[in-house]
Amino acid sequence: MYGHSNIQDLLKKVNHDSVIPLHIQVEELLMDIIKLPDYVDGKLLPKEVSLANTLGVSRSTIRQASNRLSEKNLIIRKKGIGTRVNKDMVVTKLDSWSSFSKEMLEQGKTLVNYEFNLKKVKADKNVSNKLGIDLDSKVYRLSRVRGVKDESKVYFISYFHPKVLLKKSYDYSIPLYDLIENECGYYADMSKEEITAIIANEKLSKKLNIKIGDPVLKRERVVFDRGKSALEYNIGYYKAEKFIYSVELRR
Repeated sequence: MYGHSNIQDLLKKVNHDSVIPLHIQVEELLMDIIKLPDYVDGKLLPKEVSLANTLGVSRSTIRQASNRLSEKNLIIRKKGIGTRVNKDMVVTKLDSWSSFSKEMLEQGKTLVNYEFNLKKVKADKNVSNKLGIDLDSKVYRLSRVRGVKDESKVYFISYFHPKVLLKKSYDYSIPLYDLIENECGYYADMSKEEITAIIANEKLSKKLNIKIGDPVLKRERVVFDRGKSALEYNIGYYKAEKFIYSVELRR
């Protein structure tokens, strides 16, 4: 109906018998639709009347949900033309801790590395606590500034457990946890995360090409292998106006 094989499965997600309000279900549905490659690439989103008829809900329900996406600057409406995805925004679910490159690939975006630095350093108190290693242990530190064409979006600093032996010759264009699994033999199984709002200092303003004092999302996480042993401690700084984190909570 809409020219994309995946959308039909998404359209089955609305449950009229659920206690979750229909407009919330439709909003979640639209969040998934705008991540499909066709729509990321500029295809017009389904019209409200067509979507309402397909889902068996009112146009006001569709409009309420789409208004929420518009308020978040995730979609762009043009009278007489239609609605498209705002390509400048990056959306990721809070329960999805995959690498940034995988998030970009899932959203059909081309990833650009603006800065790359890999070196061995001594673990300070914070890093040693996060990774469960001795103070001053030698660890690999990987720092990268990443984004899309003509714009940096995130600044990452990763510290790896001493058992993770990295080399500059590895292909860091692939998702990081795929690289660790393929080259080092460790499977990233889970992560624990904290997200805080901060303002950009001079260093962050230069890394992300923003003004000092601009809002930044700071995302800290520790990634564990299947044996619940730490693999990586990562600090990510995201341009706040370019990222939306969606959270799904169930009782």
